[in-house]
Amino acid sequence: MNKTIFTRLTGALFARETCWAVYNTRGAVMKWSGMGEFKTAQHLAELARMNAGLPRADHALLLGECMDIALRTMEESDKSRRMELRFDRIYPHIHFIPLDRQGIRLLRILTLPNWNEQVLSAVFPSEWRVVGPGIIERDAQRDGTFILSHLDGDLARLLRLRQALEHSEARCEVLCFPWQTAFVRDYLGSRVGLREVTVDALEDALGLTDPEYSDPQEEVPP
Repeated sequence: MNKTIFTRLTGALFARETCWAVYNTRGAVMKWSGMGEFKTAQHLAELARMNAGLPRADHALLLGECMDIALRTMEESDKSRRMELRFDRIYPHIHFIPLDRQGIRLLRILTLPNWNEQVLSAVFPSEWRVVGPGIIERDAQRDGTFILSHLDGDLARLLRLRQALEHSEARCEVLCFPWQTAFVRDYLGSRVGLREVTVDALEDALGLTDPEYSDPQEEVPP
């Protein structure tokens, strides 16, 4: 309690080779607690290294009621007067998980072994893939267009992409699920093209097809 009382952290998830800090904002906009979250990230990294043999803890899961919470969280971060305390400076990767069936399916993908490589290999031909740092967040490139996968719900990468586009005329696309499309368009505007991939198609490519998970466009029964 002494190490977590000053933070909004609700727990940690250890899945395969990744340690995830878990935050649950429900229907409210996440308010980061300044240096408290930095201290929490450091404590979690130490815990992961000493007890699970993981070299870092740089991923977080942000659970929220709906995609509108993700958008409002991003807009709130833009108002921050102290960039060093912004959420993407605390965790380089923050994945938004909606509290619904879509979130269940996304979390299932994120807990696969080597999940990031599996997802990128499933959606991009090898000749499109790019590796290493660049001036723009991207996972692939085709015909001079940079392509970023948002299939992992990573808010921090979207934020960095928008910042980069303020100083670049590069052509960009974002790959996303249909239920993420409105959020990504509202946040990035018309400057970026959008391309959709269904959850069903990705699960099938990853060998996750399960009759328990029906069409994501269906209404969830009360």
